[in-house]
Amino acid sequence: MTAYAWYAALAVALGAFWVIGAYQRLSRLHAQVADRYLALDEGLMRYALWVQACLPNGIRTDVYTQPAPLEPLALDPSEEAWVRLKGALEQYVQALARVRRFPRSGGGDVMAALVLAHGTLTAAWGGAMRQRGTGQEPPTERLELRHTRLLSQCVPLRDAYNEAVKTYNGAIAQFPALLLARAFSFRPADNLIRLILES
Repeated sequence: MTAYAWYAALAVALGAFWVIGAYQRLSRLHAQVADRYLALDEGLMRYALWVQACLPNGIRTDVYTQPAPLEPLALDPSEEAWVRLKGALEQYVQALARVRRFPRSGGGDVMAALVLAHGTLTAAWGGAMRQRGTGQEPPTERLELRHTRLLSQCVPLRDAYNEAVKTYNGAIAQFPALLLARAFSFRPADNLIRLILES
């Protein structure tokens, strides 16, 4: 075998090792984005289930246990904020389900919908708490404190997800790894920087 053939074989072997190593790294970072989102999703679902448990019984079960009325019912003014909260919660849970199916969409629409649904839900929660007022059991202040605590527990999960997305997106944008990323359809992931969890 000539020296040229040896060099060519060595170059092919080194190239193959690089491709395998780079692919494994991108796959690992890709999986890390999904893992970080699943942890965040679990925290957000825990929050959503707790908000659902805070809904008054009549508001929480009416849609699921009774047929829809032929004519829209006039709402008691004291229930309007709770009905808005229930509607916002349903949209929020649907948005979470969509992101769960496409955690690395690359399009931005599903993540943007989740951010919007979260903002709507927290605004509806604030309206329900203002309408609830004081002198009720459990105290409104305790509910507000628990609400803040549940969201604050999601902050490090959101930050870990965003950091994983930043690392992954940076890796697939670097040359020559970007050629491999294109070949194996590694698309950029969407971050959740605009998801406001802090009170």
